[in-house]
Amino acid sequence: MKQIAVIVLLFLAGCVSTPPVQYTPPDPAALRATAQAAEALAGQVEEQARATQAAQETSLRQTAEAVRLEATRQAVSLEATKQALAIAEQAYQMTATAEAVRRQAEREAQAQRQEGILQLLALLILLVTLLALGGVVVVLVWRAGNEWIAWQSRRRQLVESRAGTLLLVAENAPPVRVQVIQPALPARLPDEGDESETEPIPYSVDGKLVGFIQRRADPHKRLVLRLLRESIQTVGAQSNRIPGWRELGWSAEVWTQAVRLLSRYVETQPGKGTYLTGEYETLQALYYAVGERRAVLSPAPLE
Repeated sequence: MKQIAVIVLLFLAGCVSTPPVQYTPPDPAALRATAQAAEALAGQVEEQARATQAAQETSLRQTAEAVRLEATRQAVSLEATKQALAIAEQAYQMTATAEAVRRQAEREAQAQRQEGILQLLALLILLVTLLALGGVVVVLVWRAGNEWIAWQSRRRQLVESRAGTLLLVAENAPPVRVQVIQPALPARLPDEGDESETEPIPYSVDGKLVGFIQRRADPHKRLVLRLLRESIQTVGAQSNRIPGWRELGWSAEVWTQAVRLLSRYVETQPGKGTYLTGEYETLQALYYAVGERRAVLSPAPLE
């Protein structure tokens, strides 16, 4: 490199036009100085070239390092973005799964609540049905018991008659069986002209028919029984009201006489009607009491 620089300098020096002078031999010292200067210049040029090359190499290395760092940074950023996206996707999937699980749990809880409500309603309906059936059974048993007690109280009755003391034994349906407990008068056949409430009652002694019992008619009792019977047919056996004479189609005098005979057990309320009072609450109960002579009729007024 130094040799090339010296040759170039010598060539340039030879090409410079100088005025013709007288040739003088070169001074060795000057030549050495020139050579040294040229060598120094060549060294400077070489140093500058080296410095320039080093600077360029350094710049290239820095540029390459910067490019590598940027590529690394971008790669790291891309990887971080991928990881963030993956994490976000996993979080979304987990959130969706949790939401689906929550909705499923809510549906199951709602289904369980509805099933519990239906079971409770079914239990309440069953309980109400059982209570209703129990109430019906209790009412039926109570009524059957009352009917049985009433039947037991009526199935054996003592009747005082001219034939003596009679025991009337009901055998599930009329006619009744009559037994003479204490004979009094001899039996006789019924007269056709006699009025009676019922048909003649046959009676026997030790299983042998000995005659008939004739019950004399009581006109007051028969009138009261007729009033009660027609009242039951009009307003019902469990009613406590006696219909008026217009409603029954009676005459006012006959109706008034019958009601007066029952004055101990009825009360006429002006503008409302005639109702039962006292121990007998229904027409049926009063009808049985009059027929069995447990109810006492008021004496008829003297005419």
